[in-house]
Amino acid sequence: MMQRNRPASRLGRSCEHDRLCTQVSSLYQRDLAYIQAVAFSTLARGAAPDIVRRLRGARCPVRHVVDVGCGAGPLTQALLEAGFDVTGVDCSADLLTIAREAAPTAHFIRASIYDFEIPACDAIVALGEPLTYHGEGDDAGLRVNRFFERAAAVLPPGGMLIFDIIECGEPSLSGKFWSSGDDWAVLADTTEDPLSRTLVRSIQTFRRVDELYRRGCEVHLVHLFDSGELREELAASGFEVETAQAYGSQTLAPRRRAFFAARCGPK
Repeated sequence: MMQRNRPASRLGRSCEHDRLCTQVSSLYQRDLAYIQAVAFSTLARGAAPDIVRRLRGARCPVRHVVDVGCGAGPLTQALLEAGFDVTGVDCSADLLTIAREAAPTAHFIRASIYDFEIPACDAIVALGEPLTYHGEGDDAGLRVNRFFERAAAVLPPGGMLIFDIIECGEPSLSGKFWSSGDDWAVLADTTEDPLSRTLVRSIQTFRRVDELYRRGCEVHLVHLFDSGELREELAASGFEVETAQAYGSQTLAPRRRAFFAARCGPK
């Protein structure tokens, strides 16, 4: 919920599940989308060379890639520059507005990655943990498993599904994160519940408007996964799988794991 503009000196106030902050139905609204685009594209840009290498080395020719959870479009742009046709999918209208400017020749769809009809393609990429985002009451495991089945149904033999997730385990991910730029600041307070395999991120944003700062807040519910279980589900859906804690030279944050799944051919 956006509040009245506040001076920059008020930035240090912690979110702490602020009672004034209500959970939003749409993630990455305009100010968080802007911050994501200008400050948090390092993973996508660092991972892009390894993803492109893997797609070019796939067992089938890869022409069309679906970029699931494309966000502000840094990976979409890199895939286009590498010569692929790209369809980007994201539920945030504000992120897609930025993505269309970054990658104007791509095709974009505003939709939940669990509800849209995956178009025929040769590869699906979900970079930056988009499969971990779920609503309260969702059966995250079931939704992701069905996503694997839908991906297997559209990919040709040798087609690739590349994604990363946050794993269960240690160290704890509870804590506070703070970052700022010339015209923005963000404070995230993360609480982990190992029993329910969830993280709750309460995120406060501050965006400069003229001489003041506009304050916003979003609450993101993130599901944690057991990598062994995911490997079994991918195998059951017809994929051969390898995993890593990096995309080439781009290492992942603690408890993140990348999956590189190739669609099996007929037996």
